[in-house]
Amino acid sequence: MLQLRQLTLTHWIIAVNTAAFLLSAMLSGSLWSISIQTLVDLGANYGPYTTDGAWWRLLSSTVLHAGAIHYVFNNAVLYQIGGIVEQLVAKSAFLLIYILCGIGASATSLYFNYGVVSIGASGAIFGLFGFFAAMLTTDMLRPAVRKQFVKSIGVFVLINLAIGMVGPIDNAAHLGGLVTGFLIGLLCLPLVRKRLYRAMATHAEAATDNQEPIAND
Repeated sequence: MLQLRQLTLTHWIIAVNTAAFLLSAMLSGSLWSISIQTLVDLGANYGPYTTDGAWWRLLSSTVLHAGAIHYVFNNAVLYQIGGIVEQLVAKSAFLLIYILCGIGASATSLYFNYGVVSIGASGAIFGLFGFFAAMLTTDMLRPAVRKQFVKSIGVFVLINLAIGMVGPIDNAAHLGGLVTGFLIGLLCLPLVRKRLYRAMATHAEAATDNQEPIAND
């Protein structure tokens, strides 16, 4: 079992999402389908309310989910991509990136879907994919590894966008988060590169120190 000091920011974000989901389920009386009114009351991104001074909804909407399936899927993906991105930047930077991606996603949704109630962490999650995609434009990863990540991210994005064409999914938020994360990633490239090279140097130094001396006969 993880101790508190072992918890990453990704774990804490998932914990906040979980608390918000349980609260909304309790107020709505259902785990599978949270009522729209409950979501709006708890901070969903809804144009007429958000632009009437409730700008905090751009962020609060990212911790709300429409039901158990929506909640489980988003947080399972967040656990995976969050764990990767969190190793590339400092903790404070990771939290800022996640928040900015969430706000960017919500702002895009607000512009294109003004009268739609928008909720979910997927916009911020797409932002993390966008951030990591920016890393793939460099030579920091081996070509074979980079190619595999590009393929995986591409498949994930295309499948989700395709589903959004036929279902009640906010593709505007997804694309807004993706672009926001990618742009932030490009800006952060020098910092990430420096952090990775420093980690590699530390690892190499530790490996050298741990080598046993070879005795000559």
